[in-house]
Formats: sequence, structure tokens, C-alpha cells
Amino acid sequence: MKNKKLLAVLALAVSASVLMAGCGFGGDEPEEQVEVTATPTPEATPTPEATPTVAPDVQDTTYTSADGSVSIKLPDATWANKTDETNTLSFESPNVGNILILHGQGEETMAATVIPSTQDMAVSLEQADNDKVQGTDFEIQNYTANDVNGIGVYSYVTHMLNTEKSDGNLYVIHKVFANAEEYYSIEASVKTEEALASAQAAVDSFQILGNSTLKEAAPGTAASADNNAAAGTDAAAGTDANAGTDAAAGTDANAGTDAAAGTDGTADTSSGDGSGGSTTIPNSAGFTDEQLTDTNQTRTIYRNSDGHPLVIQPDGNGNWVDFDGNTYTFTGEQDAYDAEGNSYYWHGEGADVYYMPVQ
Repeated sequence: MKNKKLLAVLALAVSASVLMAGCGFGGDEPEEQVEVTATPTPEATPTPEATPTVAPDVQDTTYTSADGSVSIKLPDATWANKTDETNTLSFESPNVGNILILHGQGEETMAATVIPSTQDMAVSLEQADNDKVQGTDFEIQNYTANDVNGIGVYSYVTHMLNTEKSDGNLYVIHKVFANAEEYYSIEASVKTEEALASAQAAVDSFQILGNSTLKEAAPGTAASADNNAAAGTDAAAGTDANAGTDAAAGTDANAGTDAAAGTDGTADTSSGDGSGGSTTIPNSAGFTDEQLTDTNQTRTIYRNSDGHPLVIQPDGNGNWVDFDGNTYTFTGEQDAYDAEGNSYYWHGEGADVYYMPVQ
């Protein structure tokens, strides 16, 4: 009897187990799950912004001040304006240099302003800046002082021998226009010798556009030879302005030449640049004996490429020009360049060497 009950209990247990398995109870293995991984959309590589490349020699930039009072032709496109205010104008070219233009007027301003009206004064001004010593820290080169109808025009270059006292600048070009009423000062600083000629050309291009008592002295371009009062000469035509004689036309000097000018108008068949075929070159340019020997008034320079000589002279604006109005820039005591980049050498001679008769 007991055995029958035990078998009945076992049978019920087996049935319950089967039912539980059928209903999902128990340890069935879980269904395999498929994991879906989203593929990220690749980001587009951004296109780098184009950096404009400045081509400095493509254009020359003429800058006119905001008030229209002055203009200057900057050396190239790397020069940018930094200050444009009343009486102050400045420009900078990275790693090249700076240009500063200052203006002042009025009795009080002029009384407090020191003008480099002599070379000694230019030296004193340089010595006062950062306690520099002449000959050790700097030297003054190519100093000129000219008068244009009562307006003083002073020009020189400071060669920095100790660049630690000049913010790294190797040369500083100075040009000052002044009278008793007002002044304009242009100062160009460059860090390399290669930048000197273009900076000098920029300084020489300075032009006064507004209503100024100094306007006559800063026309912005070199005066033509026939308007050069210092020589009174149109050398290209072989003319003595005082005599009114055209030497090329074969006019006899005795027929109307001003003897006080010391001019022989009968023999010069050369052009103003000395390219004529005459073996004897008399003084038909109207220079006085003093001008011929004074190297602040005349100089004979020689083209390095072929040794060709020519005479240059100050034009009243601090520029050295030949008889055709071409400008020459000195980069040292002896080296000069024309606007085309041709190099010349100066031996320290006046025009008397050029006009010396050939033996």
C-alpha cells in the first residue's frame, strides 16, 4: 500500500516537472542575441582657408593721409599703415622697418622743436637718443642742407654701428622740411642694407598736399634739370641759363654769353650724362669754380658695370640728381644706386674731375 502511494507521488512529481518545462520554467539556454553596431558617418575633412601670399614687388602703394594733407609712396605691399592721426602718420613692414611722419606748427611748437639744420646738430640729436656715442654707436652719412625759397630741407642717414641701441635698426633715414612757422619730419628705419634704397625712395616721394607753408619744398618728385636753380642749367641741351645760349646750336659765347657765369658755350658736344664724343669737355654746365670742387654741390660718380662717369647735384629737396632729373641714392660713403637698381661708385670727387680736359 505504501509502495503504491510512493509511486503515485513520483508520478505527480514527474508530471509537474514536464508541465513546468513546457511553460518555460527551468534552465533553458537564452536565445542568441544579435548586437547591432551603428557605423559612424565619417566627418568631412575641413578645407583649409587659403592664406593670401603678399607679392611685395607687384605694386607700389601710394598712401594719402585721412585728412588729405600728405602722401607717400610706400616701398611695396608689405608696408601697412599703423597710425593716421592729426600730425602723426606711421607705417610698418614686418621684419623690414618703420616709417614715421610728424608735423608741427605754431610758435610754441617751433620753439620746443630742434631742427637738424647743421650736421653737428644732427649728431647732437642722435647722441641725446639712448645715450649713443658717435663713432661707436652710430655715424652720420650724406648730410645735406638746402634752402628752397626760405624753406630749409635737411636730409641725412644715420648708420647704426650698435643696433642694440636702435631697436635692431641698421639705418635710419631722416628728412626734415622746416621754416619759422612749421615743420614736417620723415624718418624711415630699416633693419637691413637691402631695404635701404627702397626706403630712401619712399622718403623722397613724400608730398605735401594740404595748405602748408612748406608745400613748395615737397613736390614729391625730383625737380627737372631746367628748373634747378642751383645749377641754372639744362645740361641735356647744353644750355647756360644765365647766358641764354644753346651750346648744341653752335652759338658763340661772345655773342651773348654772360661771362660772369664762367661758361664757354662753343665747344661742348657732350650730352648731360657725359656720353658725347668730344675729347675735351669744357665747363658748359654753368657751374662756378666753388660748385665744381665742393662735393656737397657736385659729384662725379662712375657706373660699376662699365666705369661710365656722370655728374650729379642736389636738387633742392635733398635728392642727388643728374641733368635729366634721374635720382641717385647713396647707401654708404661711396656706393650709390639709380631708380633702376644700377650701381655706381663715388671716389669723393666733385664735378671738376668730369670736366677736366682729357690730355
